[in-house]
Amino acid sequence: MRNRLVTPSSEILRALLNTPFRPEPFTLNGKSIPHMRLEIPFPVNDLFAWLEAQTLYPKVYFETPHDGIIAGVGSAVKINHIPHFSDKSAPRFFGGRDFMKRKRKTWKKFPECAYFLPLIQIEKRDTGTYLCINRVSETLDLSLEPEAPLLDSCKFGSRFDSPSYPVWEREVNEILKGIRQGDSLKVVLARCTKIETEKKTSAYSILKRLQGKNRFAFQFSKGQTFIGNSPETLYRRMDNRIESAAIAGTRARGKTPEENAELEDALLNCPKERHELQVVRDTIVSTLSPLCQSLRIDSCKVLQTPNVQHLHHHIEGVLKEGFSDELLIDALHPTPAVGGFPKEVAFMEIGKRETFDRGWYAAPIGYISPNQSHHLVAIRSALIEEDAICLFAGTGLVNGSTPPREWDELEHKISQYMGIL
Repeated sequence: MRNRLVTPSSEILRALLNTPFRPEPFTLNGKSIPHMRLEIPFPVNDLFAWLEAQTLYPKVYFETPHDGIIAGVGSAVKINHIPHFSDKSAPRFFGGRDFMKRKRKTWKKFPECAYFLPLIQIEKRDTGTYLCINRVSETLDLSLEPEAPLLDSCKFGSRFDSPSYPVWEREVNEILKGIRQGDSLKVVLARCTKIETEKKTSAYSILKRLQGKNRFAFQFSKGQTFIGNSPETLYRRMDNRIESAAIAGTRARGKTPEENAELEDALLNCPKERHELQVVRDTIVSTLSPLCQSLRIDSCKVLQTPNVQHLHHHIEGVLKEGFSDELLIDALHPTPAVGGFPKEVAFMEIGKRETFDRGWYAAPIGYISPNQSHHLVAIRSALIEEDAICLFAGTGLVNGSTPPREWDELEHKISQYMGIL
């Protein structure tokens, strides 16, 4: 069966595909790419249903207050490494990479690293909604037959936590013993909660119901979709200006304004949480300082998400010349908020104690172009399969942590998914 693109108006798409090919090349990782971009106003009521209906892969959904909303299908160009451009102008490549080297088969055929230029994009901007086509050749092999979307809810059955609570308690206590002995300041230990579903699961239906400002999805084949709603930016670059964020400490959101204010005050005045934030902030600042002409760190504030709240520092600066996005990703990932400190010890503990691959969980995901890039830290995320949902959550272990309290924090972090399944 040929790939199909489902749109409300096939005639408009055919007209765009038949437009004479007049490329404006750009250079990607040393190779010249003949690129031609076409776009027209094109209203779509439900981008999630539109994505669900497509049979072209890969697929991407990326939504932030800064970038608007982008939904893309197919790849005009796809690479298995971080893009590097030699020109001042080129289109955005969307993708990500693994948190660390895999040891197991949690992510099956999901790529370890992939960035792609979507063949077809629908972009919602302040000025309206647009259909965009990225052509790199004269012809495209697309059929325009319609296909009904399959958006529906799912019913879940058995739940399996990896690790179980008794194992979690043992592992946390061993890590805390090492912290007290001075082996490290912080280790972030994660859990994978697998929910078996009674029927086929719609990743885009779940994504549509998630609340928050930074929603994303990446799908490279029919069987697996990685989705999330991250509160954390690894970095955002606009030419030579860069923004990042230090985030640490967690409290649940209150059910009333008064309860929420009490929890916020407790978070702001907790020595353990302030210490955890300081480790994250100092690490990011020491990483960015040699790369920047100037750097500014805002005062500590509370960042509130639909289910939890965190301590937060906004950091911004002006980059020196000559630093690529690949270098920025390698330098900043992982922050102590999702890995720990020192990084080498934290990686050793994560690899030794976690019984699943993190894959793209807590890893850098987003887009790169010559004049801008934006990468989120892929937390509050889930890997959606046809008969199961894998929910990922991690918690920072420092002096003062206890196994039951950290387990409760994991429950708070996956609560937005549990509430809509």
